[in-house]
Amino acid sequence: MSKKIIFFIFFSILFLNVSEIFACESCTIPRLGREKKFSSQESSQQKWFAEYLYEEQNWDEMEARAAHQLHHQGRHFHDKTVEQFQHVMAGYHPTADWTVFTEIPYVTRHSIEIDSHAALGSSQTSQGLGDLSLVGHYRFWKKDAASLGAVAGIKFPTGFTGERNSIGSKFEPEMQPGSGSFDYITGAVYQQGFGRVGLLGNVAYVFKTPGGQDFEFGDLFSTSLLLDYALNPQSKFFKTKIGLDLNLQHEQRQEDKGATVADSGGTTLLLGPAVVVEGSKNISVFSSFHTPVMQNLGGVHQELDFAWTAGGKVHF
Repeated sequence: MSKKIIFFIFFSILFLNVSEIFACESCTIPRLGREKKFSSQESSQQKWFAEYLYEEQNWDEMEARAAHQLHHQGRHFHDKTVEQFQHVMAGYHPTADWTVFTEIPYVTRHSIEIDSHAALGSSQTSQGLGDLSLVGHYRFWKKDAASLGAVAGIKFPTGFTGERNSIGSKFEPEMQPGSGSFDYITGAVYQQGFGRVGLLGNVAYVFKTPGGQDFEFGDLFSTSLLLDYALNPQSKFFKTKIGLDLNLQHEQRQEDKGATVADSGGTTLLLGPAVVVEGSKNISVFSSFHTPVMQNLGGVHQELDFAWTAGGKVHF
């Protein structure tokens, strides 16, 4: 059986088993390079890969009546509780320096109803396919254990934007699975090895355009510094890296029907541990936990309590 057929079957199985939850580009760029194989790509004949990542974000919710008062005051507030993302990625290495991948997301957002008097305080769920991204990474410079690459991509408006709550009202744009917009990603990735220690730095800027409900999310700037330490690099099985991730994200203010949303945008600094285990030469699993060490958000805004991820990657 050819590698392409095996890849197609594996990807199909992953996609068909994603029944609940996919996608924020803010976690796509920081992950670039994190799950890289221990062995170098130059010596590998495995051109295809598939990846699955589960991500969960937990929010500091507000009591429904207090949040309802904010709505009466004209504040742009959402009482989210938990957001769950499942990311399914498929990619190809045309050469040792090129990586191209597509990411298909599915999103589930849980919240508390704070607008309608009839359903005030009730639990609400918005879920569906998110926006598909196509990203390319080209390593244009390499010297010894250091390398530098450029990243470019586009996010397509493939996600659901018409989800409704339990009383039939359409969820606001921020609570929809998809954005309804074409967005453009540009950035760079730097890698440096120091024996067992690996350093990964990346930076990205996402240009947003108007989407569903005449709403435009703010442009996003993201930069990460990831430090890894290989515990057992000579082992044949279960090679393990432990790491520490630092991620800074800054979002510009949003626009709703052409008007700037005061309660939007801001800066968040996340810090936390990560682990990568290469079970064999073809399969690796990984996980991370992040907590905000600084949140300087625009206007009246919910704060993130913590976020965690877990996933796996297969090479063909």
